[in-house]
Amino acid sequence: MSASVTKTSGGAIRASLFFATMGLAFVVVALPILSIILFAIFPQLNELSLAGAFGNLTPHLGDPRLVQAVFNSVALGISVCALSTLLAVTAAILRGKLGRGGAIWDLCFLVPFLIPPFTGSFAWIQLGQRNGFIEQILGFNISAVLYTFFGIAAVMALNLFPIIYFTTSSALQIVGQRYDEVARVFGATPMRRLFRILLPLVGTAIVSSNLLVFIMTVEEFGTAEILGRRVGIDFVVTYIHEKLTDWPIDLPGASVLSLILILIALGAYSLHMQLMRRTAISVDEVQTPPGASQRDSLGTALSHVALGILALVAVALPLLSILLSAMMQRMSGGLVWSNLNFNAFIELFTTHEEALGAIGTSLHLATVTALVTVTIGVLAAFFIVRWRSVLSGPLDFLLTLPNALPAMTVAVGLILVWNQVFWPWSPYNTWWVMLLAYTCIMLPYPVRMITSTLRQLPMSMQDAAVVYGASDLGVILRVNGPALLGVSVASGFIVFSIASRELVTSLLLTPPGFETVSTFVFHQFDQGSVNTAMAMSLVSVMISGSFIALGNYLNGLRFKKGQ
Repeated sequence: MSASVTKTSGGAIRASLFFATMGLAFVVVALPILSIILFAIFPQLNELSLAGAFGNLTPHLGDPRLVQAVFNSVALGISVCALSTLLAVTAAILRGKLGRGGAIWDLCFLVPFLIPPFTGSFAWIQLGQRNGFIEQILGFNISAVLYTFFGIAAVMALNLFPIIYFTTSSALQIVGQRYDEVARVFGATPMRRLFRILLPLVGTAIVSSNLLVFIMTVEEFGTAEILGRRVGIDFVVTYIHEKLTDWPIDLPGASVLSLILILIALGAYSLHMQLMRRTAISVDEVQTPPGASQRDSLGTALSHVALGILALVAVALPLLSILLSAMMQRMSGGLVWSNLNFNAFIELFTTHEEALGAIGTSLHLATVTALVTVTIGVLAAFFIVRWRSVLSGPLDFLLTLPNALPAMTVAVGLILVWNQVFWPWSPYNTWWVMLLAYTCIMLPYPVRMITSTLRQLPMSMQDAAVVYGASDLGVILRVNGPALLGVSVASGFIVFSIASRELVTSLLLTPPGFETVSTFVFHQFDQGSVNTAMAMSLVSVMISGSFIALGNYLNGLRFKKGQ
């Protein structure tokens, strides 16, 4: 029945909605990618000339500095994935044995995700540099480790490991302890159970989350710029930024480097898909998470101590460093009570007029981005799940593609598209180009969340509504819309919180006279106003954390209501 109803209920409104959704996806996602590819091949395309085709590739591909930057980026991505996996899987296994008593660690390990990576890097510099906080308190510093390739990888891993931790924890809850208990009863050693039972069962979750960590590492600009520059290590993102900011600006060169970054991300995505096929394992039933700890008293205590040490290093120390840096009147004054106060927080809202403007701009941009992406996500979900056609697959691919696109390449693609003289009107150098960039980066979040929820909703309500004469808009707004409200609101809050601290695209695309929270913090660091930058970072963390908590709370209400 559903197939026939779906087939006969199509019409002009549905066609209009589909082409509107596909058109937006093309402008927001496909156009920047196409521009990068075309400008890399035809360097004079901005003059509407196809002369010199492929002439831009050879000089750049033969650049030894680029070769080293590509090697460094890939090596950093692999290193961060390895370190993050080691930390996250260990923590997830320990937390899984603690039952409900380990819930506090879930809350703790959410915090690193809220700290912008470049702020976390500055926090570690304040901690570990010579005469930093650690040396002032304990008498030694870690600058010999911090300012190395390993130091950069470690700082990024401490910021990104929660992605793997939460994914692995969820997978362990689904798998449960049953298989591990059976293996233990039959005499398997702990190491054999770990490598032959537990890890294969959660392998899909680990591989999937590692892809996100790898892409977020190779596209991360703040940490690469702050720590990498100090030790003379080039990465692809810093090289792209250099080509776009140092005179003469090299747009064709930036397009070639962006194309390489896309190829690295797509290569990782391809490898991820192959590994997913090899590691995909299904269980016969979902297990209920245990309420009590699965360890004895000593094992429970040791697990809490181990997780506490990780929380101290990954959460408490960076947050304490940010707070102390914000409270210090003079960085050279040291950690003494007379040098600590809250003046930076007060001055942030009394003497820094641009700070309030930056907060307003970020909140405005994040709000509009959330509304736009959720609207596209709802429409796309219906065309991908319910009103399928031959173009549903391409639409799904197009809206998922930003998952494999570094933010730096999105910014470069938008510059190449809209910074051309042949357009009668261009959003470049206006607020609109930032909205395009934010929308492209954030689109996968609401699309994936709303699509997954719509797949779980029964078709019976929609079929009944169509039989009784409901239009397509009626189905969206009055039948499935209320059931999708919770996940739509939750995904909107997640988009809002991430967009409110976006740095890379903001740095490259912010028009004159505009400043976001991230660019304000970055520029304050550049000017040496560390306490002001750290005060603003704390405000940003509190805003992001509040909205993520609100989104999770609303999503939790949806599940409680059984929707």
